[in-house]
Amino acid sequence: MDTMGEKEIPIDTFDALLRDLVTWDLVVRGEGDDAQTWRLVARAQQRLGELAIARGPWPAERTVYLDRLCADCGRRHLTWVRDGTYVCNPCWQKRLTSVQDEPITVALVAAGGPSLGSSSSEPIAS
Repeated sequence: MDTMGEKEIPIDTFDALLRDLVTWDLVVRGEGDDAQTWRLVARAQQRLGELAIARGPWPAERTVYLDRLCADCGRRHLTWVRDGTYVCNPCWQKRLTSVQDEPITVALVAAGGPSLGSSSSEPIAS
């Protein structure tokens, strides 16, 4: 099964893509014994090969998804795959801000020199 990071991707994630392949006649159903299979048409295979050679694999974090539910706010927005979930830009910015706002704990300990008082852990704002 396909995975994204360590999370398994549900197959219905690709419904829009699969519908587009059929709608634009980029896939055809097999014939005879292969009637349950699908294959890319020759021009789609050629273009896919060109794209793969030209740039290598397209990074998921650079792909914008239309009409997906944001994992954080639950609204339909333009989304990107971030940390294995579909997240809109406002929610992604909130995630980044909340990480930056978390206090960093630093332990202050005297290292064999004059006493600096008792060792403590003080949160330091970033």
